[in-house]
Amino acid sequence: MIDTHCHLNDSQFDNDIDEVINRFFLSGGNAMICVGADLSSSLKAKMVADLNDNIYYTIGIHPDDCDTFDLNEFEDLILTKSDKLVAIGEIGLDYYHNKTNKAKQIEVFSNQINLAIKYNLPIVIHCRDAYADLLEVLKKYSPLKIGAVMHCYSGSLEFANELLKLGVKISFTGTVTYKNAVKVKEVAKNIPLDSFFFETDAPYLAPEPNRGKRNEPKYVFDTAKYVADLRGIDAKELIRITDANAKKFFNIDFI
Repeated sequence: MIDTHCHLNDSQFDNDIDEVINRFFLSGGNAMICVGADLSSSLKAKMVADLNDNIYYTIGIHPDDCDTFDLNEFEDLILTKSDKLVAIGEIGLDYYHNKTNKAKQIEVFSNQINLAIKYNLPIVIHCRDAYADLLEVLKKYSPLKIGAVMHCYSGSLEFANELLKLGVKISFTGTVTYKNAVKVKEVAKNIPLDSFFFETDAPYLAPEPNRGKRNEPKYVFDTAKYVADLRGIDAKELIRITDANAKKFFNIDFI
């Protein structure tokens, strides 16, 4: 199975990253994607990927860090990439933490989309409390042939359907297992099987029964099994389908 979005580059893994990686592969995992969210974490994501088989990476400037975005500096990250770079992200809009710099967030998001198009890389989107503006930006680029995925989906089925119309994939974290995640459960149960895959967002958002603990990539299986039960499908079959979705989206293969 693939954990399509984790932060092995987070300081919470500094003391036991090798053990965390080994636990994932011993549990039956096949590949992980380590995600960048600013300059330093993007560089660290590359390092983690380059040092480990079947770990890939992304680079991106999160909207919380948009005020530090430098276009030339970011393009240099792409130009010095290894062959394990699979996407630009996580990028997007977040008005939960900051509503005063919406224009800047949109500008930086758009700049990174333009670079993703230039270098033919899909994008990994973060969005919180900014759904209307996000749709407006994405519609300007529609059809976005490079591909886009909404990471850690937390919106409604109606909004998910609007994203699907634009060709955007959906990625589910352990939040879908939480009792109060009624909207996300509805989405996970109803969207087409070819439109989504799974992630942990580790070290954050551990699924039940480990909610509140440090999340790690091996828990991606718990999320997949939960969604399989929601949909009334065999877990192995769902994992086969969603892994195929992820491999196609990120253009990856593994032994």
